[in-house]
Amino acid sequence: MSATLPMLRDFSDHFSPIVVKELRQGLRTRFFTSALILFHTLIILLLATVALGAPLEIVNGIFWGIAGLMLLAVMPLRGFSALHVEDADGTLDMLMLTSIASFRILYGKWVALCGQSLLVAGSILPYMVARYFFGGVEILREVVALVMLVLGSGLITAALLAFSSLPSLLLRIFLGLCVGAGVVPLGFFTAILVSASEADSLLREFFALQLWEQCSFVGGILAVVAYAVYYFLALGSSRIAPPSENHSTKKRLVALAVHGLFMVAGLLLCFFSKDPDVAFWVFIPLLFLTLIVCMDVLTEEMPCYSTAVAALARHGRLGRLAGRLLHPGWASGVLFSLLLCVMALSITAGITFRHSSWDLDDGPGLYMLCLLLAVFVPVSLRITRAGIFASWWFVQICMVVAGIMLTMFCHAMNARGLGALGIFTPVTALFGVECGNYSSRESILIMGSLFSLGWLLLAILRAGVNFKTYTRLEHEALENAARQPSRTHDAP
Repeated sequence: MSATLPMLRDFSDHFSPIVVKELRQGLRTRFFTSALILFHTLIILLLATVALGAPLEIVNGIFWGIAGLMLLAVMPLRGFSALHVEDADGTLDMLMLTSIASFRILYGKWVALCGQSLLVAGSILPYMVARYFFGGVEILREVVALVMLVLGSGLITAALLAFSSLPSLLLRIFLGLCVGAGVVPLGFFTAILVSASEADSLLREFFALQLWEQCSFVGGILAVVAYAVYYFLALGSSRIAPPSENHSTKKRLVALAVHGLFMVAGLLLCFFSKDPDVAFWVFIPLLFLTLIVCMDVLTEEMPCYSTAVAALARHGRLGRLAGRLLHPGWASGVLFSLLLCVMALSITAGITFRHSSWDLDDGPGLYMLCLLLAVFVPVSLRITRAGIFASWWFVQICMVVAGIMLTMFCHAMNARGLGALGIFTPVTALFGVECGNYSSRESILIMGSLFSLGWLLLAILRAGVNFKTYTRLEHEALENAARQPSRTHDAP
């Protein structure tokens, strides 16, 4: 008798239990099956129109529009309320009782959702081959576009999962819209990539680069996506973890290492590249990553248990000093965010140094200074009693609304000199520069930067006052560590 392989009836034991649980639930939901059936029905009907004489360019555009909507919107939205529903149903507490780490819970949910997205992406491949036989399709460009959509889908899913633990529906909707706004450039890039006219020039420019430049470009994209996914998952896990645990020190150390590598790469491109503007390819992702990390560490609740600071308190004075950067809580987050902002601004300083012909108001330094220092304003300006995370975003929204109203007023009254009213906050200062006179832009930018530094100083002073919380918890941790040996000795 011939040997036959046993029929696979369940997931392997090598899979994480969270992944198995989420895949079982996700693949059986009506949403997934209905969306998948509707997606394939639309694609089949679309390809059938080719036999009726529909133009191939229009068909290709609609095809990638449907694929992008499915991978960048429909599939990631399944994580929009994942943690909130688990918390409301009481299943999240049960998962915590199984001694599974909170990061593993987030990671398992992300792997399950991305696995379903990969299933959808894999089902697109036969239609890509069919369109190739119709003509007008380049397989290389199509595969690169599909890979970009898959990477974008994984990043969006991680972001929505991280924010799904928030209890406020309005705040989750707003953050979801912010994530969606960040997807728009990826959609435009995919549209350009599958377009026959623009994509050929892009590919020629890419293959004209040296091999190490090509590898650096591709590796940089993959590194940014991998780090952003990790940090979003770490952000979400720290929000659902018990307050006695410390999930902040590890992610801050990882952030320091990654941002330090980006800073070194940017400075090397500034001073050793023929065109210093190439450093912007490093600075732009570093800028967005810095804003995300600052938003996270500045909205952490202060610790209330000594176990959250015990790991660093055991290392003596040096460990306690490092804790002012690495302990959980927004107070240490102020100094940590300042360090990350200095890393990002060092690249703009290098670019400005190489462009010695730039004027002060034309250089990127002061603009980026105001943008980065905007993260410190909500630390000193609390105008709502909501949670620290919601309060941070509320202050940011108020500054943006005030800047828009200032711009509308200046244009409606034809009084561009009133743009100087926006110097009091960094966000309104950026709006005031754009609506001010050409002769007053430099003074508005300088005054706005000075006021922004004032907000930073207030945040540092407020953080210094709250450092006594760390001191008290460190003393408690050392006392508990000193009593522990004696208890162990007396136990027999």
